[in-house]
Amino acid sequence: MQSWVKLTGLFGLGLVAFGVYFYFRDKKQSGLANRRYYPGRFGEAPAIDSFTDGNMTTIMRASPDMPIEQRIGSIQKMIEKSVQDPEMTKLAMQITKHCPDRDGMCEAKAIYKAVKKQVRYQGDIAPIKMSNGQVEGIDRYVSARRTWEFQGADCDDQVILIATLASVIGLTTRLRVSAESPDEDYSHVYPVVLLPKFSPTYGVAVDTTLPGTNKFGVEYPAAKVADFDA
Repeated sequence: MQSWVKLTGLFGLGLVAFGVYFYFRDKKQSGLANRRYYPGRFGEAPAIDSFTDGNMTTIMRASPDMPIEQRIGSIQKMIEKSVQDPEMTKLAMQITKHCPDRDGMCEAKAIYKAVKKQVRYQGDIAPIKMSNGQVEGIDRYVSARRTWEFQGADCDDQVILIATLASVIGLTTRLRVSAESPDEDYSHVYPVVLLPKFSPTYGVAVDTTLPGTNKFGVEYPAAKVADFDA
């Protein structure tokens, strides 16, 4: 992953990397054991170019091999900006208004169902020939509000949306990355909500990109997994 683009409009639009395809296999997830955890915030890749159309600003970022820390850093930055959007707080409260007070499990399920219904899994820009002559695919990371409006997004965008909706109502979320082989780069990211709400002891996967319905709490097996703060 070498070329990244960051789009910013209302509270920003996100990063861009290479699209990755993966296979899904069901696995119920609970607990936080056996997960490498990298706490804290991470820096983004250096900006190399930008432009605006008057409504959105595009910032292109690049670094050698685009390490996972830089990719997570940009996702974290998008979540940080998105949680400041009052429309996201309003949306999260509407989605979870039927839940009993302090019922984090109910709230996490409500967010899963709402995003699954509203946002279709959608890949990003297919490989195109860039000005440097290389053929590269572009994977946008967009803000929570834009993902909800666009009604289509890949795993990184849906992570930003879910982590934002969870965070603004008091649910702690981690960003879980995975790879199918120990020797491969991380190819998938999905959110894990920590429960119970105010004294968490375990995590529940909230991966709305899995095909099919009723996949709350399910994650596919992986050879390499790591967690980061949202």
